[in-house]
Amino acid sequence: MKKFYLLILVAFLGSNNLKAQLPTGSYSDYFREGLFLIGENNYDMALKNFLEAYKKDSTSANINYYVGYCYLNSSTNKGLAEKYLAKSITKISKNYEIDNPKEKSAPPLAIYNYAKALHINYKFDEAMAQYDNFSNNYAKDKAMKEEVAYFRQQSEYAKEVVAAPINVVINNLGDSINSSYPEHSPVLSADESTIIYTTRRNTSTGGEKTPDGQFYEDIVYSNKNENGVWSSPKSIGQFVNSNGHEGSISLSADGQILIVYKDDEANGGGNIYYSNWDGVNWGPLQTFGSDVNSKYWETHACLSADNNTLYFVSDRPGGQGGRDIYRCVKLPNGAWSKALNLGPTINTKHDEDGPFIHPDGVTFIFASTGHRTIGGFDLFTSTIEEDRKFSEPVNMGYPINTTDDDVFFTTSLDGKRAYFSSNKAGGFGEKDIYSMYIPEAKEKPLVLFKGSIIPATGQKLPDDLMVLVTDKESGQIVGKYRPKENGTFASILAPGKNYTFSYQAAGQEFYTEDIMVSNEISYQEIKKAINLDPVNLLGTVSNTNGIVLNTSVFNNPKDKNPISGAKITLIEKGGDEKVYDTDETGSKKAVSLKPDKLYVLVAEKDGKKSKEIKFNTVDIKGSKTISQILYLEGGKSTGKEQPKEDTYNSKPIDMACGAPVKFKQRFDYNVDEIEEKADWNTLIEAIVSKTKECNPEVRIMSSASQVPTRLFEGNNRKLAESRAYKMEEKIKAEVTAKGGDASKIEFVKIWAVRGPVYATDYQNKQKYGPYQYVRVIAK
Repeated sequence: MKKFYLLILVAFLGSNNLKAQLPTGSYSDYFREGLFLIGENNYDMALKNFLEAYKKDSTSANINYYVGYCYLNSSTNKGLAEKYLAKSITKISKNYEIDNPKEKSAPPLAIYNYAKALHINYKFDEAMAQYDNFSNNYAKDKAMKEEVAYFRQQSEYAKEVVAAPINVVINNLGDSINSSYPEHSPVLSADESTIIYTTRRNTSTGGEKTPDGQFYEDIVYSNKNENGVWSSPKSIGQFVNSNGHEGSISLSADGQILIVYKDDEANGGGNIYYSNWDGVNWGPLQTFGSDVNSKYWETHACLSADNNTLYFVSDRPGGQGGRDIYRCVKLPNGAWSKALNLGPTINTKHDEDGPFIHPDGVTFIFASTGHRTIGGFDLFTSTIEEDRKFSEPVNMGYPINTTDDDVFFTTSLDGKRAYFSSNKAGGFGEKDIYSMYIPEAKEKPLVLFKGSIIPATGQKLPDDLMVLVTDKESGQIVGKYRPKENGTFASILAPGKNYTFSYQAAGQEFYTEDIMVSNEISYQEIKKAINLDPVNLLGTVSNTNGIVLNTSVFNNPKDKNPISGAKITLIEKGGDEKVYDTDETGSKKAVSLKPDKLYVLVAEKDGKKSKEIKFNTVDIKGSKTISQILYLEGGKSTGKEQPKEDTYNSKPIDMACGAPVKFKQRFDYNVDEIEEKADWNTLIEAIVSKTKECNPEVRIMSSASQVPTRLFEGNNRKLAESRAYKMEEKIKAEVTAKGGDASKIEFVKIWAVRGPVYATDYQNKQKYGPYQYVRVIAK
C-alpha cells in the first residue's frame, strides 16, 4: 500500500514547493522538512521533525498521522505508531491536501496504516475490522482492494499462528555483547565459542556519523571462556572494517571464511565480499567473482558446509520478483558457476532474504514476505532433497516469527539453539543480540570435534599452524583449519565415517590421528587436546597414548542422561576381560587397547544391560581414539570403530558354501555398465553352485573416483551406487539363467567416492583410474 501513498507524495514533490532545508522552528518548517525526508525514505529524521511539529499542535489529525506513519516505517519502534494513528482517524478527509501545512485532517490512508499498526501490536481482530473499513469505504481501485485483502488475510493467519506458540526460551546475551548502540547480524563458530556481529558503537572505524546521526557500522567479535562468559568485543580488523558500512552476514561452517555486506556505491550500492582467516587476522575483502555481485542490490549470502555451494540474494532482473535467492556451485577449476535462481518453490513475486544452510546440508532457512507470513518478513525452513530440489517451505512459527520483520537467523550445530537480533523491551539499546533455546527441536545427526593445541609452559604455538582433516575412505580433504590464537578449532563431521586429522606447522606434519564417528542418529561432541613438547621450533606431541577407548553410557537415545556408576565390561577376544566404572559424566576415558585385536563392549546397571558392541583395532597404525556410546534401554548402542571387512561383523563363512570367489572390474570415466570378463563365468558358476548348497553372501564394493562425472548431474556417489546396483541385477539375472536360485543370495552393497582430490587433470588415469571399480566376493 505504500506505493499509493508515494504516488501522492511524488506529485507533491514535483510541485517544486519543497526543498531540503534545516527547519527554522515553525510548525510549517518542521512539517515541510518532514515530508521532504519521507520522500528520501529517511523516516528517522522525518520523525524528529514531525515530533517537533507535534509539540506545537498535538491536536492535528494530520501531524498525528505523520508521526504514526514514521513510527510504522521505523526499524525499531513500530509499536508506537498505534496511538498516533488512532488519533489521526478521528478526522478523515477525502479532499485531503498533502502539501498544505494548514491541513488538519488525515488522509484516508490513515485507516489503512492504523490497521497495520494494530497488527504489529497483535490486535488482529481490530486490524481486520479497520482493513474492512478502509476497503469498503475508501479503496476504490481494484489493485488497492487486492492489497488490502492480502494484509487482512495476513492478520487472520497471524491470529491462528500466535494462538499456538512453540516452546522457546529467549535470553539476552548480556552487556559484554550488547550496548546502548544497535547490535545485530550475529554469526557464530560451530562450537559457539566465538560470535561475530555488527554494531554502530562510537568506536567505529573513522568515528564518522551518517546523516541520521548514527555511527557507521563495524564488524566486531567476542570469545566465550570456559565459564560461558563473553569477552568485550574487538574490531574484526583493519582489512575488513573501513570508514563506511560493513555488516557480518555469514560465517562458513569451518569458521575460516567470513562473508560481509558492504555499502559500495561505485559497484551497485551494496555487494557481498568475503574474508579468509589466516590464523592471526581476517584478510582483505575479496569478491566471489562470476556474476555474484552486479550493478543491482546483493544483500546476503551463505556457504554450504563443504564451501562448494554459495547461496546469495539479489534483486537483479529475471527472477521471480523483488529480491530472490540464487545458487552458484564451485567448479573443478575453483571458479564459481553462473548464478541459478532457486525457482518458485523458494522465491516469490515479493522479497526473499537471509538464506542460511545448516551444516547438515539439507536444512535451508530463509526469510520471505511472499510466502504465508504473520507480518513482514517471516522465517521459513525447507529441506534440500536428493535431487537438489527444495521441499515446500514451512513457517517456523511464533515466537520465532513476529508481526515485524524477522530476517537473519543462525542456528547451532545441534539445531537446539538460535541467535538473532531484536529491539525487545528491557534490552540494553536500540537492538540487542539474543539466544533462543528450542527444547523440542530435533537434534541434528552431526558430530562436533572440539580440538585444542596446547603449547608447552612458557612457549607459544608454532607459526602457520594447520589442521588437515581427510575422509579415510575416499581420501577427500573435508576441512582445512587454522586454529584461533588460543589454539582451538572446531570441525564438523558426518556420522558413520572414519577421519584422519593431520596436525601441521610450517608445512610439516608433527602429529596425526584417526577419529572414527559412529552412526549415532543424534548430535555428538568429541573433545581432543594435543599437548606439545617444550621445543622452540616445530611442535612435537608429548604423551602419545597409542590406541585408546572412550566410552559413554546413557539411559536412552532420546533423553541421553549420563549413567554414573555403570559397569563397563571390555572383552578382548582370546584375551583378558576388564571391568570399569563410569564417572559422574557417565564416561570412562583413555582405556588402552592393543593393536590387531577384536573386542566386545557392554554396560549394565541396576539390572539394565546395553546391547553389545563389537569392534576391532586391526590395521590401526600409530595413535587413535575410538569413541563408543552405550544405551541401557530403548536404543541401539553404537560405536565409531567399524569392523574389518570379511572378519568380525561379516557373515560367518558357511563351510558348505565352499571357498570364497572373487571378481573385479575396472571402469573408464562416466561408465557404469558391467562387462563379462574372462573370470565372469567363474564367478557366476560358483554362485549357482553355492545356491544349491547354502544361502551365499555376495558382497559388492564399488567405487568412483573424484573426477567429476557427466552422469547423474555430476553426482559421483550416485555413479558408484549405480555400479553396485547394476552388478547386483546382472548377477541375479545370470544366476537365474544358469539354473541357480537368486532368491537365496544375501547381497551386501557398499559404495563410495574414493581417491585423490580432483586437480583438473582428468587425463591422468594412472592417478584416478585405480578408484574406478566394482569388486565382488561370493562366500
